[in-house]
Amino acid sequence: MLAPLKFLNIYVIFLFMSILVAICLVQRVLSQGFINVEIKNLLKMQRGLGWPYVLRVAEGNEALLRLDIKLENLESCKITTPSGLTFRIQSPPSNRYTKWSDGCGVRIRNIALTDEGRWRITATAGNNSYTGWSEVYVEESKSVYSASPIALKDGETETKLELTSLENSYCLVSKPFSESSLVPGHCSVTLDRATRAIQGNWNVLLGLPGQVSEMEVQRQVTVETERLDVGYVYDRTENKLHLYCNILHTSKNITFCRFQKTSEPFGYNVVDGLSDGRHSYYGDGFAQRQCGLTLENPTAKDYGTWRCSVGVQMWEGNVIKPQTPMQALISVAQDAVRLRIAGQIKDIEDDVVKTIFVQSHMPFTITCKANMSLSYCWFQHPNGTQYTPAQLLDENQLFWYSGESLQTGDCGITFADVTSEDAGKWICHMGPRDQLGIEITDHVVLRVTGPLAANKKEVGTDIGETATLYCHTANGNKPLDYCRFLSPNFVGIRIDESVTENSAILKRYYFTPNRGLDYGDCSLTISPVNEEDIGEWTCAALINQETLEARDLITLYIDASTAPLYTAGIVGISLGVAVLVVALIGVLWYKRFWPKMPWRRSSQPSSVDNFTMTQTFYEQ
Repeated sequence: MLAPLKFLNIYVIFLFMSILVAICLVQRVLSQGFINVEIKNLLKMQRGLGWPYVLRVAEGNEALLRLDIKLENLESCKITTPSGLTFRIQSPPSNRYTKWSDGCGVRIRNIALTDEGRWRITATAGNNSYTGWSEVYVEESKSVYSASPIALKDGETETKLELTSLENSYCLVSKPFSESSLVPGHCSVTLDRATRAIQGNWNVLLGLPGQVSEMEVQRQVTVETERLDVGYVYDRTENKLHLYCNILHTSKNITFCRFQKTSEPFGYNVVDGLSDGRHSYYGDGFAQRQCGLTLENPTAKDYGTWRCSVGVQMWEGNVIKPQTPMQALISVAQDAVRLRIAGQIKDIEDDVVKTIFVQSHMPFTITCKANMSLSYCWFQHPNGTQYTPAQLLDENQLFWYSGESLQTGDCGITFADVTSEDAGKWICHMGPRDQLGIEITDHVVLRVTGPLAANKKEVGTDIGETATLYCHTANGNKPLDYCRFLSPNFVGIRIDESVTENSAILKRYYFTPNRGLDYGDCSLTISPVNEEDIGEWTCAALINQETLEARDLITLYIDASTAPLYTAGIVGISLGVAVLVVALIGVLWYKRFWPKMPWRRSSQPSSVDNFTMTQTFYEQ
């Protein structure tokens, strides 16, 4: 046991002494500031004296190799190929090899794969001889590069585009309608935000290793916008009508699918695999973002306009949250239901121009509605100015979009303030989403009034007929505390819904049916109209929570177009009076001038002449 311990102590002492010696040597070297290193192979340390030491060259290109130093009075320059062929550059074995540079160098034309390897160059001048080498790597020549189109989603941010998979030292990227950009290293770009403005052919010039000429690459970039693809398919074989409402280019998931005929109060909850015998799901499933409805044996009432609604949800961080449902309109055409007029599609019965009533210096909204999804809409002011509604972003905006969405055919604009200059006919222009051609137009008449406005300022009628005088609140429906009218002969009439035709005041004044004070209506029906009703009427009402009574004037007049007999009587009397006047003038003219005519000769005795003269005297 003592022997091992003795050897262990000796080993520890020896190790400790070695460490002390090493520390002393390091301190001595550091104090002198440098270390002497003996170089036995200077040629190897200088990487062979070849230039370039490593060269990558593509097939068909040329390689330029030389020694990195120049010898004075150069006597010979020998080249040794990777295959072992050695020759003097002054007498090469073929025209592929020629002298290059002032020193010892070689130009190798039409590089091939067999030229890959170490090339040695030896220069001799007197007693001095230097040998260097260069490593040559031969690349495959690239002249064509093809790749599939790049698809991006509209609105993507910080998107990195890999334009090629090739190894390159730089690339020059030219995007549509923008300046070119030089990208060092691998050819990729990062987009702050993807928009449709970057769509099109991108031209890329690549600097590839081993090639002097740049390679041109074109990449097709498309930006896909999330949208609803809607329409219908009629299967004549099975007599089925398929409506579809699919989401394209989205990461959202469908949560529900609903279809509703716009003329009906109810809709259909469509689920894959569910049917009521006539209505069933159509499509490849919610997982494929497809929402559709099949109607078996469709009838005439199934044609027209349908609204599809698609519920969606998506990831927000680590949580799935529901999003605003996406909606659109599907117009299923049938000649018996629709009319096509001057490139516009409109309802047959939709010929009435809507009038809206707005109180001065109040906000007002003009709305139009199409039976199809829209891409845009704009409004033309009565003075010709054009307004395109935009999203409300600032409380100081003068106007903004109003309505559910363009997808559902809603086109509306709200103005913060109205003046008398805004009164007149506004024209609403709507551009269908899936139809090119003439825009759909609608007309709205704007009247700037007081709190209570007459629906028509002038009402034509006839004696014995029925006439309605109608006033209502401006800026929407507001309840009325009472309603009254004042006739042209100053007879006051208070009236409400309780006064019906059966309980008419004076047996001919009653409140117009299907209207009410709670909805801001102050309306009087006169049946029959008497002569004393013709003239200027006043309608007046107190609007709920207002202190001052509001009123407007309505003129009731005899309309010639509705009273042909009355008009004919007036015309007949007028003609009769005219004929009588002409006849009377003729008689007086005859009596005064006819006897004096010079060509008239009397054959009567002188007594008659005397009588005529006497008569003429008295007449004068």
